[in-house]
Amino acid sequence: MSYRKELSLEDIAREVPLLSEKVERVLPTYVASLRRVSEMPVEFERHFWASRVDALLQTVRADYENFQAKAQKVEFLGKFMTLGMDIVLKAGGLEPIAPPPPARLGISILPSGKIGSALFEDPPKQPDAVIVTYEEFVAIAERLKDGLLKGTVAPTSEDEIPKLIYNLASKSP
Repeated sequence: MSYRKELSLEDIAREVPLLSEKVERVLPTYVASLRRVSEMPVEFERHFWASRVDALLQTVRADYENFQAKAQKVEFLGKFMTLGMDIVLKAGGLEPIAPPPPARLGISILPSGKIGSALFEDPPKQPDAVIVTYEEFVAIAERLKDGLLKGTVAPTSEDEIPKLIYNLASKSP
């Protein structure tokens, strides 16, 4: 048993404008949804590259924290040795020596894309290397991440991200 009602030509003529009106109301939303769906792969790719920058930041932060801990240990030993030397020098009637200045830690970025912790006082042997503070490095990485999310920068491989960071760092004042 069918519940469908057959329409006459007059009924169809009355239904077509109503249907047309409904389609016109739904069409902008439908077109906007289609546009949004078509942009999803591009947006996904941008977020993927931004996540690779975040992963690099985490790796560099862990390396920097380890380097910082070792530098603090060396600094402590240096102060301890200086104190011992001061005691000996004072006992001998000589002037005490000044303690060494604290080490300035930074992040070394090479043109090849290698990134690692470094001392400002002991720059890398490569002449084009850039040394920045950790905070500057994070700011540079965030600028790259913004460029990736906006679509102004589009790397083709993960190896390209450190090189992009080097390019930004070498252009920074």
